[in-house]
Amino acid sequence: MKISCKRENLAKALSVVSRMVKSRATLPVLSNIYLASEGGQMKIVATDLEAAVTTWVGAKIDEEGAVTLPARTLVEYVSSNNDDTISLEGKNSDMLVKSQHYKATIKGIPAEEFPIISNVSSDKSLKIGAAVLKEAIFSVAPSSALDDTRPVLAGVMFRAKGGILKIVATDSYRLAEFTIELKSGNDFEAIVPSRCVAELGRILPQDDTEVEIAYAQGQVQFTFGDIRFMSRQIEGAFPDYEQIIPKGFVYEFTADKDDVLQAVKMANIFARESGNNIKMKTGDNQVEISAMSAQVGDQTGSLAVVSKGGTLEAAFNARYIMDGIAAIESEDIFFGLAGALEAALLRPVGKEGFRYIVMPLRNE
Repeated sequence: MKISCKRENLAKALSVVSRMVKSRATLPVLSNIYLASEGGQMKIVATDLEAAVTTWVGAKIDEEGAVTLPARTLVEYVSSNNDDTISLEGKNSDMLVKSQHYKATIKGIPAEEFPIISNVSSDKSLKIGAAVLKEAIFSVAPSSALDDTRPVLAGVMFRAKGGILKIVATDSYRLAEFTIELKSGNDFEAIVPSRCVAELGRILPQDDTEVEIAYAQGQVQFTFGDIRFMSRQIEGAFPDYEQIIPKGFVYEFTADKDDVLQAVKMANIFARESGNNIKMKTGDNQVEISAMSAQVGDQTGSLAVVSKGGTLEAAFNARYIMDGIAAIESEDIFFGLAGALEAALLRPVGKEGFRYIVMPLRNE
C-alpha cells in the first residue's frame, strides 16, 4: 500500500469519522480507522457496529492496499502535523506515515479483521436539504430517552408518508416532533438510535447540500457529499403519540422566547432540590413562574404575555421546558395549557413545523 494526499483534506476526513470510534471498544479493531485505496481515492471508515461513517479523500495511489490504524494516534499525528502532504506506505499492518519534516511507524491491525460495511441498496429513499435535516435533529434528538429500558424510546423515528417527513423523539415525559414537506420520495418508517442521530447531526453541513435517505434490511443510510452515514434500525413500534397532543387549551399565551427562558431559569435555581419542579400560575396577560425549596428558599417571577383563556395553575419540570424553548428558533413562542394535569404544547410563532409536548407534574 502506498498512498499520498493533502494533509488538510485527510485531517478533515478523520475528524468526520473519528467520533464514531469508541474509546473502549469490544473488539480491538473497532478502536481503529479503516483506510484503503478505492477508485483513485482514499476510503476512510469508522464503526462501532451500531453505526458507520464512510468518506473519501482525493489521493495519489501508487500501490493499492488497505489497513486499519489506531484512531487516536492517527488523528493526533495528522492534526498536529503542519506539512502540506502526508503519505502512507507499508505492507501488512505496519504503516510508515511521513511528510516533509516528519515520519513515524504506526502499528495497525490487518484490514481483513475490520467489519464489512456494505452500501444500502434500496428503492425506498427520499432526498432532503442538509440544513433542514440538521435543524430537525438538534430540535428533536434531546427528547429521546437516555436509557434502553424501552429501546424504541432511545431512538428517533423517521416516518415519511404522503410527501411529509416527520422526525419524532420522546422519553414519555416530553415529545418533540419536526415536520418537513418533501418534493418527492418513498414512504417508509425507521427508528434510529438517538446517539447515532446526534452524530449525524454533528457532521451534516449547514447548507443546501442534498441528503439521500435510504432504508433497507433494518438499516438506514444518509448520503451527502463525500460522506455516507449508516445506522442500524431499532426494532419495535413507536408509541402512537398523536393521541396525547392537545386539541384545545384552557389557557394559551405568546411571549418573547428569551423572556420565558429567563423566567424559567430563575425559578429553576430554587427548584433543583425538588426535581426541577416549577409552577405556572396564569392570569390576564400575565404568567407567574415560581419555585420553592425547603432548604434554599423560594422565588416568583412575573412574565408579561399575550394570553387567552381562564386562570390555571400547573407544575412542570423546568429542564424539560428549557429544552423545548432551546429547540425553538423564532423570537416568540406559543405555550398552550390544556389543564393542570394535561399535556402542554410549545411551538414557534410565525414558523411551522415544530411541536414540543411536555407532561405536567402533580401540583401539590
